Amino acid sequence: MSAEPRDEPRITVVYLLYNASASVPGLVDALSRQRRPGLPEQSQWLEALFVDDGSPDDTAAVLDSRLEALGRPPHYRVHARPLNVGLSRSLNEALSLVRTPYVLTCHLDCLFGRDDYVAGMLDLLERHPRVGAITGQAAVPTGRSISFPEKLNLVSNLMDIFPDESGAELVPVGFAEGRCDAFRLEALRTAGFYDTRLRTAGEDQVLAARLRDGGWEVCQAPRLTYHLSVSGEQDTVARLAAHQRLFGRAHPYILLVHRASRDGVAGMRAGVNRRRRALLRLSQIASCAVYLFATVALLARLPAWTWGGALAALAGVKLALFARHLAAVPMSPVELVRFALVQPRLDCAYVTGLVQGLWGVALRRGGPIR
Repeated sequence: MSAEPRDEPRITVVYLLYNASASVPGLVDALSRQRRPGLPEQSQWLEALFVDDGSPDDTAAVLDSRLEALGRPPHYRVHARPLNVGLSRSLNEALSLVRTPYVLTCHLDCLFGRDDYVAGMLDLLERHPRVGAITGQAAVPTGRSISFPEKLNLVSNLMDIFPDESGAELVPVGFAEGRCDAFRLEALRTAGFYDTRLRTAGEDQVLAARLRDGGWEVCQAPRLTYHLSVSGEQDTVARLAAHQRLFGRAHPYILLVHRASRDGVAGMRAGVNRRRRALLRLSQIASCAVYLFATVALLARLPAWTWGGALAALAGVKLALFARHLAAVPMSPVELVRFALVQPRLDCAYVTGLVQGLWGVALRRGGPIR
């Protein structure tokens, strides 16, 4: 049974903004529609904090205009940083400004899928006192066309778009996805907040391990959906490839330095989709070996079946990994060809980053991973 609503702010929605001028109108509108039964005024239960991490575009001006159009709600605050410091440091700074016992962090590439999304998260946290973090359920955007980079992001990264079918309101997961997640502030303090070495990738996986070490549970709410898009940092194939390289650089630090993260990334705690994502990363490493072999075989004029067979086997593995997502994210024949052709670029970007990350761990470099 839901807890009785209290007439005081209980949760703060934190938006991390960077080059977000195109996203801000949708984010503000989606937030303004959030409702909680029994409390007619949003300010009775919710606060919001918009954090602009030194955006060089007109994010600040667009945000100011949207808030002006809403009458500048006093429960919506803005915190602007003069310089960009990256996701994890901005999150930690924002969390230090939160005045409520619960917080929901939302990235600029996410929109709430329901008008009671925030209220639903608040209700779950209040009814489950040992849960420290709850991630929402990503869903394929509906009611609008999806660009090729968005489709590529959803499928190539095996985004978690398939809800658990058990019917449970909460299910354990390896880590919160870091996009539209709710937290108990007490649990975040216990965990020491975010690891700032992981500037923009992997910080959610390390945080989940720290939360579990502190005795907190990390869960997903399959019924609370949000819609994914791609941000201005990942809206082209080139930018998505750069993000793949960033994943590669971060993974050695996550898995070798923070070893407690392994179970949430690829172990039994991870869940089916996150384990499939670990298999995807292994397939990217194997793919680069196959590409190298095929190139050498061609230069050496070896029979076509030698390198052709290796490429065909690789294509079969990739198809098996991507099949369910390709069925859920329909692509035109032209887009399918583009999807196939861009895979070597993404694979090589990830492996390049992985080598850089392994080298950094070996040398015990202490700077931020970017």
